[in-house]
Amino acid sequence: MAFSARKILAGCGLVAVSLWTMRCGRAPAPSELSVILVTLDTTRADRIGAFGGTAVPTPNLDAVAREGAIFEQAISQVPLALPSHASMLTGRYPSSHGVHHNGLYRLRESETTLATRLRAAGFETAAFVAAYVLNRGFGLEQGFDTYDDVDVNRFRGGEDQLFEAERTADQVNARVFDWLGRRRPGRFFLWVHYYDPHEPYRPPETPGRTLHGSGYDREISYVDACFGDLVKRLRDGGLLDRSVLVVVGDHGESLGEHGEDTHGYFLYDATLRVPFILRAPGLVPRGLTVGGPVELVDVAPTVLDLLGLPPLEKAQGKSLRPRIEGTDDGRLAVAHAETLMPRLEYGLAALHMIRDPRYKYIEAPRPELYDIEKDPGERHDLASGEADRSREMAAILSAWKGGTTDESASAGLADPKDRIDEIRRVHLSRERFKKGDAVGALKSADEILRENPRSQEARTTRILALIEIERYPEAEKESLAALAAAETDGENTAVLAEKARSMLASAYRLEGKVREAEGLYRQLLKDDPRRSMIAVDLAGLLGETGRGAEGLKLVGDVLARDPRNGMALAARFEIEARQGNKEAAIRSAAALADSRSGDASTLVEAGLLLLDAGQPARAAACFEVAQEQNARPDPELFGQIGAARMAAGQVDEAKKAFLAMGQARPADPRPHYYLGMIALEGGDEAGARASFGRALERAPTFTAPLVAYGRYLASHGARAEAVRVLEDALRRNPGDAEARKLLDAARGAVRGG
Repeated sequence: MAFSARKILAGCGLVAVSLWTMRCGRAPAPSELSVILVTLDTTRADRIGAFGGTAVPTPNLDAVAREGAIFEQAISQVPLALPSHASMLTGRYPSSHGVHHNGLYRLRESETTLATRLRAAGFETAAFVAAYVLNRGFGLEQGFDTYDDVDVNRFRGGEDQLFEAERTADQVNARVFDWLGRRRPGRFFLWVHYYDPHEPYRPPETPGRTLHGSGYDREISYVDACFGDLVKRLRDGGLLDRSVLVVVGDHGESLGEHGEDTHGYFLYDATLRVPFILRAPGLVPRGLTVGGPVELVDVAPTVLDLLGLPPLEKAQGKSLRPRIEGTDDGRLAVAHAETLMPRLEYGLAALHMIRDPRYKYIEAPRPELYDIEKDPGERHDLASGEADRSREMAAILSAWKGGTTDESASAGLADPKDRIDEIRRVHLSRERFKKGDAVGALKSADEILRENPRSQEARTTRILALIEIERYPEAEKESLAALAAAETDGENTAVLAEKARSMLASAYRLEGKVREAEGLYRQLLKDDPRRSMIAVDLAGLLGETGRGAEGLKLVGDVLARDPRNGMALAARFEIEARQGNKEAAIRSAAALADSRSGDASTLVEAGLLLLDAGQPARAAACFEVAQEQNARPDPELFGQIGAARMAAGQVDEAKKAFLAMGQARPADPRPHYYLGMIALEGGDEAGARASFGRALERAPTFTAPLVAYGRYLASHGARAEAVRVLEDALRRNPGDAEARKLLDAARGAVRGG
């Protein structure tokens, strides 16, 4: 009978650990180890080679897997980033720590996290996250000395990017490597979050780096390459072998399976089964495979156990050390998951799941049962054929929910799998709005709401569309209806009502109902002072109504927590400019330029002030970011960028801007005039004449090129030719005072010469 090395090690328990230590020499004691947590957002286990993936090579993840243990059936508690990470860091289920969805919930300050515990034990703690949904303010930052998150630069291409803001794994690594170079000596807890496999699937294409596959798989290849860069840095610095390294996905991606394009709606393995690798020299054998379900709530308890530190008092997850050492074979293990997204966004039933090593049961209006061992794709529902097993697993799930869940049931609501087409239609309506078709988005949202008045996403799209087409009273009415529905819902009332109040406050403000808007903003901030964007909106309203001092205090509090918050910087600039505090406004304008953030109209205002203050490079940065935020390129902004870059002496950048202006507005003579001016300044007289000629072809009465060329000729001694050029300018435009003045001077010089 053949036995694999992995299975031998799995069965040898502590003996395996001892043999591993003897082969490799003295390993660090647990009291000497640091902790490195790498979370892979939106990463399916079946896309990683060590877990059987063959779509693209993942050599770096596979190499680390060979140096430690892999958990074959690691299950996410929620197929969404924020609640999943909250479970990892607290060791608690979502209905206990209270975070069920992105954006709507915040981890309570009363929760104890792995970072809190390790910092108390003397570890330096640092986190580097790659997506806004994990930014500070949602509660995961507690316990971290350093919490490096995504800049709040909300607008791009005319769309509000707040909840879609992200940064690449390379950008995360750059920040991590900088921190590693200046961290204090001693033990540390480092959390690195890579977001890239999340849609849209557009990995950076870097010269010299070979990526494989396309779409989602290419993102996996990219993350593997960046993970390899991180591992090399850790290994070269002597840190890898002195740390417990955990590499784990937060959830997967459906890629069209069961009709779901991404994640969050269903509880199938495509979005729940994630890679989980544990490497700990002297504590975890090399090449170990652990079978049976494990959960993300097990991460923090396992790390603390390996370090010999006390467990988190309220943790519901279990240390996986017995599974690693072979004293627990996992045959009795179960895993749980939930998704409230159908309930919160679409007014459909919430879903809960329980699975053992072989079977999965999904609680839904029409329950589902799958034999994962025989049917890993979950194609054959056995619920009706194996009624006894379904009832048994339903009872276990019910008992678990009774001990961990503070939710009431979704009685009477439709099954999400029966409404997948409706969900797609909501997405299409939202995409129409993003692409500028507010009228079309409103029409499709109305159709959905007639069929399903509970669809929060359709209602939100309707409100946004009404605001976009300036039907503010209707937006107010719809927001009030959303608030009334939330307050009488009976489930999740607080988060749905909070969202409705935010939209209602915006509608009030746009209608000019200052008192009503202010009251709602203050109520929202009282309920949760960490709501940075509400604070910024209230600050703007206060600035508009002559109460700038209080507004500045509000944005000051936001910037104290998050110095790179572009919308807070923009609000501060607007208030200071309105107050006439020019010096302060210039400082804030410079901060906007340096952070490359803010909204387009504020950035243009800031850029003009910086130009006036003699800071043309920063002014150009403001204009450039404003241009990025427009749905369509603004030719005037290209002109301002070019003029600012010229003033800063950045000729190549100025040329690019003027060429872009010419492409955006082909009949405009000014880009060619500006390009001619650049040529003149560079001594290229022939190039200048050619550009000036193109300007005159487009506008024969636009005499600025002739005036500029005449001035140039006169200053270089060609006075007779200057006279001819300036006379041509006056024939084209007899009222050109500058041409008349220069012509008189040139004629006088000719007569005097």
